[in-house]
Amino acid sequence: MRDHNNLDADADAAPSKAERRRTKIIQVLMGGSSTQIRDLAEMLDVSLMTVHRDLSVLEREGLVRRLRGSVSAEKSLLFESSYNYRGRKNVEDKRRLARAALAHLEPGNAVLIDDSTTTYHLSDYLHEVAPLTVVTNAAPILERLRHTPEIDLVSTGGRYHPGYHGYFGANCEKAIRSYHVDVAILSTTTIQGLSLYTPDEIVVRAKQTMMQVARRRILLADATKFQFSALNYVAEITDFDLVILTGEIPADALALFRASNVNVEIV
Repeated sequence: MRDHNNLDADADAAPSKAERRRTKIIQVLMGGSSTQIRDLAEMLDVSLMTVHRDLSVLEREGLVRRLRGSVSAEKSLLFESSYNYRGRKNVEDKRRLARAALAHLEPGNAVLIDDSTTTYHLSDYLHEVAPLTVVTNAAPILERLRHTPEIDLVSTGGRYHPGYHGYFGANCEKAIRSYHVDVAILSTTTIQGLSLYTPDEIVVRAKQTMMQVARRRILLADATKFQFSALNYVAEITDFDLVILTGEIPADALALFRASNVNVEIV
């Protein structure tokens, strides 16, 4: 699998047979039960050796665990896919959302961006509205923008979390609170009713702090955000000044948003 620091390159290249096979393995294991490795080989119509090679790659990435002829998804994957895996999903939708968000920025803005793989794609386009100040806890955004002209890049610092490929914790939150920005752009793990949830409370605290210091708040979400649940409450969707959505959004969700006077843009 490709390195998660190069998501832009991954998005432009067609996935290899091995990548498609490993994605299929992850999809099977996301059901939450242990699966026999021999059954995976039959399902994929490949040799046991090939499946074991794929599983070795996935194991190194912290996505799966093998035990006596069977394999299961790591617990963390069942609740929140690793950054590497999430970064491969719905890339075109994420780019569409990022492009739409760009229209709501102006040169000279101070912009706070969270660690999500959705908001990562803003880094493809921010140069178009530079000069900007960009504050982020996302390692891939810091790496991508560090040589971009007219981007004043600010890291929140904090404790690095490999699963989210970003910085979190008390020092991160303290740094965020020291700023007042024009716009905060965030995504979410899930949307249930009018509420946003995420599996990890360290992510909750970072997102909530970002929302507190922003004059305007924009949420980016594709249709998959309505398909799952998560444990920790983040915020109400009505706390955002603008919600940008893409994909086949459930009709009942859209009706609820409009009834609640949520400012929704569908792209």
